[in-house]
Amino acid sequence: MSVMVYKCPQCGASLTFNADVQRWDCKFCLGSFDIATLEKRRAEEAEKEKEFAEQAEPEAEVETGQEEIKVDEEFNRNARAYRCPDCGAEIVTDATTAATFCVFCHNPTIIPARLSGEYRPSRVIPFKISKEAAQKAFINWCRKKPLVPSGFKSKPQMEKITGMYLPFWLHDCSVSGTLRANAQKIRKWRSGKYEYTETSYFEIFREGDMRFTGVPADGSSKMDDNMMDLLEPYDYSQMVDFSMSYLSGYLAEKYDVDKETVWPRIKDRVAEDTVTQLMLTARGYDAIQVTHKEVRIKNKLVHYTLLPVWMLIYKHKDKKYLFAMNGQTGKVVGNLPISIGRVIAWFSGIAAAVFTALFLIGGVLM
Repeated sequence: MSVMVYKCPQCGASLTFNADVQRWDCKFCLGSFDIATLEKRRAEEAEKEKEFAEQAEPEAEVETGQEEIKVDEEFNRNARAYRCPDCGAEIVTDATTAATFCVFCHNPTIIPARLSGEYRPSRVIPFKISKEAAQKAFINWCRKKPLVPSGFKSKPQMEKITGMYLPFWLHDCSVSGTLRANAQKIRKWRSGKYEYTETSYFEIFREGDMRFTGVPADGSSKMDDNMMDLLEPYDYSQMVDFSMSYLSGYLAEKYDVDKETVWPRIKDRVAEDTVTQLMLTARGYDAIQVTHKEVRIKNKLVHYTLLPVWMLIYKHKDKKYLFAMNGQTGKVVGNLPISIGRVIAWFSGIAAAVFTALFLIGGVLM
């Protein structure tokens, strides 16, 4: 299985996608290129490779294989090995990684076969937040949390923030909803020494058709579903047709949770939102008790898409903690470790300050 590296048309070095300017930059000759230039260059290279293959003699098969390294049964099931086209070093990935880096020459490497056929996304939202901006946001986020371990916000730790394209299933569907409920309006007034209460009872019926577009569910078993939900919303107006070039310089995952598996989550979410929208039309009551609700979903359409996320995983006391940022909007979510030492020092400082204040007040009163 081959790998792909996007090369600079001027000097041949590897290119990295620049989220700030939405172009591909070369760190060696400082060239900057748009997607049309890269796709044209890629097409030309593919044509040359095809001509060369037609002229070359077929090679004898090698029993051991040229790309996949056999180690043991478990490794072969869960890992794959490739050759870096720049330095020849071995690149080892798990079964779902579609874009990665060479650990020796650090060139961004794409594995096209991982994103072909049924695994090829139809759309992608390119990164809009650069790594430098993500690091600054991480620092600001940590400043608001004084009890985190110092190692969590250290510079070496901050350098581990990684941009990843994660697989998402986006669902479009039409919905017909029906809602029945009992409602009450309560009026109170006082006359003389008496207080009166009047309760009016109503029967509510609501029915409506709605259209949902782009309801997301992540397709990676590695990601926490609730955490991914909290990163929403994404601006779908900035979505573009998928191209391998957007992956250059980032990690990428293919889905290992299919659309049938995520559908129950989407179905529950759509049904809940439908009922909520119908309830919003029944305002002005003091109490509402829903007696019947029905949601019928039709015209379902699913899009396989890659969405950008900046991520940092930190291990503390044998437990993993996650910082995640929406790579398009900059929205931040995560859970933070707490340093017991910092907690003790923090409360000790408060206690000392309170004791000092009480001592001074006592001295003044005496």
